[in-house]
Amino acid sequence: MHHLFFSERARRRARRRTRLRRAALVSWLLTLAAAALGFTIPNPTTGLQLVSDLLSDARYTSSADTGIETTESAASSMRFRQKVFDERPTPSPSPSVTAATIAAPAPVAAAPAGSIVEIIHAAAAEYGISGDWMVAIAECESGLDPNAYNPAGYHGLFQYDQTTWAGNGYGDIYDPVAQSRTTARLLAAGQSSRWPNCA
Repeated sequence: MHHLFFSERARRRARRRTRLRRAALVSWLLTLAAAALGFTIPNPTTGLQLVSDLLSDARYTSSADTGIETTESAASSMRFRQKVFDERPTPSPSPSVTAATIAAPAPVAAAPAGSIVEIIHAAAAEYGISGDWMVAIAECESGLDPNAYNPAGYHGLFQYDQTTWAGNGYGDIYDPVAQSRTTARLLAAGQSSRWPNCA
């Protein structure tokens, strides 16, 4: 056991528990001594309950499924949140929505015609992000040239390498619609770090 290493936090917690247990033991012994000497104790059961709680370290609860040790107040807060979550009403579909409309896949929009800026704005609108931001990224990466090529191995409007495109894109790497939609999806998912110099 003496070869085990624990974090400083775990060592502080263990020292705190030891001090609490010693203080509880001293309090308990003083309570017994006072009772033996005939002193009246206003409510001895409260003191004894506090001592037994401190000795058993009952102020900490452990979650069996996660193994995380937490205070009783935090556990109570988590139980309350779970109860609120469990009791919330489930939304029912409106009468105009039928089972056929729920199961029907969304129609695939035709590729927008027009300039590169319009293509980028359409993709940004599809994923709910700023079209101007995406245009700025494309200008920075390729100068709005869908056929741009970087000798370092980056291709197209938003400068994807072959590996990243294979994992995230679809179709031709030089297709501005495919690049714009893929970029919009990644940006909407919070992956702006893929364009560290321009996003």
